Formats: sequence, structure tokens, C-alpha cells
Amino acid sequence: MVYRIRKGETSIMTRLVSVLAVLSWFAGGFLLSFIEIIKLPTDPAYSTLLQLLPLLLLVGGIWFVIFQYQRLGTQSNPSFGRLRKTMSFGWIAVFGVNAGVASLNNMSTEIFHSQLPYYFQGISLSQKIIALAGIFVLGISSIIAMRRDTETLKAPVVENVTSDFWEKPLTNIGFIALLLGVVLGLAQYWSMVVFAGFILLLAGVMLYPVGRLTEKNIAIPGDD
Repeated sequence: MVYRIRKGETSIMTRLVSVLAVLSWFAGGFLLSFIEIIKLPTDPAYSTLLQLLPLLLLVGGIWFVIFQYQRLGTQSNPSFGRLRKTMSFGWIAVFGVNAGVASLNNMSTEIFHSQLPYYFQGISLSQKIIALAGIFVLGISSIIAMRRDTETLKAPVVENVTSDFWEKPLTNIGFIALLLGVVLGLAQYWSMVVFAGFILLLAGVMLYPVGRLTEKNIAIPGDD
């Protein structure tokens, strides 16, 4: 009896943490869009802190999005595969089109004192729209994946398949290093933070492809 109560409490706490992570993710997205229409403070420190606030909120929820993305990869159901592809486009929209280019440009400016070719100051409106769309696509897809988890993911679709982080350490660590490198690279006026982001980005660029090539054969038989 006590065990069942504690198990139920754990389930409630897990769901509560997931809800808080989703709220943090969407709050970061809304705040990021709000910052684009307000006038930032002239003080560099306050301006940087205000720009990093939505990123911190996004980091607060990104673990949930990554977890759902990894879990979808362990399923053989075609509908889960399509949902995971949708999330992949969301990742590209956020970190490839917008934040990735801005982060690389800031790293180039702060570390090498030069800018990327053909990249002007600021970010274009189309880039901002694509990035915000990617944020909300990832958030909504994560919610859908969580709801499907409670309905159908409990069925034994593939035996012995888990979403354990250490099943593919190089791939997972490389992916997280890429994300953290991009986020830290956006810290204007803080050279040490930008340099740390540059190192993490390099580590992610090296680890992630190696992990994808060497760890793809660890899959359980029957997992296509």
C-alpha cells in the first residue's frame, strides 16, 4: 500500500516537472519574441542579461524536449518516426538558421575579431520567425510525444529498447555539447563564456558524428 502511494507520488512529481519544463520552454519562446519588439537597455551588461533570460528559460525546458526526441527514436511505429522528423526540422530551424549563425558570428567577433562573410549586424526578420516557429514546433511535438507516451508507448513495441543516456554516450554528449556551445556563444561582451561555447561547439562537432557512426550498430535487433 505504501509502495503504491509512493509510486503514485513519484508519477505525479514526474508529470509536474515535465509540465514546468514545457512552461519554461514556451515562456522562453514568448519572451524571445517579446524582446524583439522592445528597446533594449543601452548598458551592455543589462542588455546581455535581458537577451540571455529567454535562453535560460529555454535551457530550463530543453532537457524535456531532448528526452522526448530520444524516446521517439527508440520506437518503430511510423507515426513516431514522422513526429521525430518534425522535431528534427525544429532543431534545424532554431539552432541552424538563427541561433547557430548568430552564435558563430559572435564567436568570430569576440575570439577572432572578425565577422562571418556576408553576415550583417543583427538577425533578419525571416530568421527570427523561422527560429520562433522552430521553438513552438519542438514544444508542441514534445507535448504530443508525452501524451502518446501515456497512451501507446507503454506497449512493448520493441523489446529491451530503452532511452538510457549512456547507451549512446558519444552521440548524446556531442548533441548536448553542440546545443550548449551555441547558447554560450551568444553571450556578447563575455569573452570567457564565448570561448567556452567555442570549445564545447568544437567538442560537439567532433563527438556527435563519431557517435553516430560508431554507436548506430548498438541498436537492438528488430529496431529499424
